[in-house]
Amino acid sequence: MGKRDYYEVLGVSKNASKEEIKKAYRKQALKYHPDKNPGDKKAEENFKEAAEAYEVLSNDEKKARYDRYGHAGMGGAANGFGGAGMTMEDIFSSFGDIFGDAFGGFGGFTTGRRSRRVNKGANLRVKVKLSLSEISNGTEKKIKVTKYDTCNVCDGTGAADSHSISNCPTCHGSGHVTRLTNTMLGQMQTTSVCQSCGGEGKTITKKMCHMLW
Repeated sequence: MGKRDYYEVLGVSKNASKEEIKKAYRKQALKYHPDKNPGDKKAEENFKEAAEAYEVLSNDEKKARYDRYGHAGMGGAANGFGGAGMTMEDIFSSFGDIFGDAFGGFGGFTTGRRSRRVNKGANLRVKVKLSLSEISNGTEKKIKVTKYDTCNVCDGTGAADSHSISNCPTCHGSGHVTRLTNTMLGQMQTTSVCQSCGGEGKTITKKMCHMLW
């Protein structure tokens, strides 16, 4: 089976602007991202197909050559992409910035740059009793919210001292673990958050901060 038309793959017209092409690719990438479709080979193929199409249509020179000669003008591949030659690492190293924070919660792939772990607070829900009059006319209510501050003794680490913190033996301080998996399309590299240290890259050998007790 021959390759599908790149414009068809991304669902855009030949007159689409660069921003429209970028937006269309991001939509396809989100839809078929391997972390959202684990084990789905068809989704993986679609993900790579969309990346190949974007690699050509986002480049003025390659787009012009493709518009004139079609797939034949690409020499059988787009900059080494396509078929078994393209890996997930190729895609994310080239287009990682296009995803922004969209895949921050998936944790399966990275762009080659270590992301910093950010501890976010949970959403707060407060039950407030209102009368019909208050609902109709509006009102102001005072509520109390419990707030947690970083411990000034251990700086939030929970360790007895700086000597009680060491590199995680599982990820060796990187905060992530990389695995190579053999697939029908070739070798695929996936990177996930280290489960031993939760992505911190550090482990505590002695938890002795008195503020935790």
